[in-house]
Amino acid sequence: MKLTTDESCRLASQELFKPKTDYEAEKQGAGRIVLTEVGALEVPTLKPRVIQGRLCGAEVSLRREVTAAAVRSERDAR
Repeated sequence: MKLTTDESCRLASQELFKPKTDYEAEKQGAGRIVLTEVGALEVPTLKPRVIQGRLCGAEVSLRREVTAAAVRSERDAR
C-alpha cells in the first residue's frame, strides 16, 4: 500500500489508522518509519468541590510556570 502526505505533511488512511488515536513514530534506516499505537494514558481527574457557592477543582493552588513546564515535558516525552 502506498501512502502520500498532503501539503501540510499529514498522512491519513481509514484502513490503517483509528480516529483520535495516538501513535509513536520511530524512524529506522533505509527510509523506514514504524508507527506503534500508544495505549490510553491514565489521566488524573479532580472531583469538584463547592466553596462559597462556587465549584472549585484542585485542593491546592497551581502556579502557571509549574503547570506549563509539566505540559512541555510531557509533550517532549512523546
